[in-house]
Amino acid sequence: MSGGSDRQQPNAVPQEVYGNEGAGFEVWFSMVQRPAKPASQSLCYTISFSMRWLSQLLAATQKHRLQGWVGLILYACAATFPHQPVQDMLSRFTDRFGREPLYQISVTIALILGAALTLLFVRGLRGQAGRKWLAALWALSFALMVGVWRLLMANNTELVHFPQYFPEGVALLALTLSPVESMAWVTVFGWLDEGYQYVYLTHGRATLLDFNDIHMDQIGGLAGIIFAMALLRSEPLTRESWLDFWKGILRRPGVLAVFGVLAVGIALLISGKLLVYEGPGAPAHWFALSRLKTTSFWYSQPIILGPHRFHELMPAEGILLLLVTIAVCAVLDRRFRVSAKPAIDR
Repeated sequence: MSGGSDRQQPNAVPQEVYGNEGAGFEVWFSMVQRPAKPASQSLCYTISFSMRWLSQLLAATQKHRLQGWVGLILYACAATFPHQPVQDMLSRFTDRFGREPLYQISVTIALILGAALTLLFVRGLRGQAGRKWLAALWALSFALMVGVWRLLMANNTELVHFPQYFPEGVALLALTLSPVESMAWVTVFGWLDEGYQYVYLTHGRATLLDFNDIHMDQIGGLAGIIFAMALLRSEPLTRESWLDFWKGILRRPGVLAVFGVLAVGIALLISGKLLVYEGPGAPAHWFALSRLKTTSFWYSQPIILGPHRFHELMPAEGILLLLVTIAVCAVLDRRFRVSAKPAIDR
């Protein structure tokens, strides 16, 4: 009998069979003989790896801000300009199968995305000092989505606004490290998106600059901002004086862009080049915010827009709601300091 050093172990591969390459093959053979990890462990590993990679990617964005802004603008263009082809494709689908399957598919996709992102978000909260606040804000963003769906949506296909602007919110927070400035830029992109549709795609129709849609864009962007706050180091901030705080907010480029748009709009309104409502016999002008007036709080066009009764935001209340949403995000700037450091490093 040979000594213990010559005794073969279970699943070992004899060296004489594979020659000098036997050792390498034995390592591979022993690996494939290991029992597979349970599906739950594999899922947890995949989630952890994905969140760690995304956290590091967002943290590195500050070192490549130019590329980040270029990528963001390209994404915004890709989400805006193909609007008519997408509408035509959906029209062909509804002509063949009806509207109801499309509405059901829209809700199903929204629920799946919401559940998946929540699972990832919970993983990102580990190690965050303000995780209770962030969790509450995440829940609030979903509550706002439900409220917007009930009050401002004509049909379920408009749920697409949330996932469409979610990536923009994530990217903008990584670029600006400021929730309020991120929301300001989301609003600007939403204005440009809906302005393009209003001027070029619905020209001549009895409609208005869709402030409902812009607010939906804001809520999708808000969810993205909160999600990114869980991936980057978001630490509770020592309170500063309100005066210093607002001075800092008003210097933010995104906030200045919003006020710039408002200033130009007010100047055009005073000069008569901008109209709030374009009615019959309206004087010569460059742009009108609305070609539609509703006579009641609830509005419905089942044949054209969909089955929901919803509230159509008029220009004055739409602009006010957008500004309030931006101002609310200033609370996050006062509460948290977001830094370009990954919150998940293991």
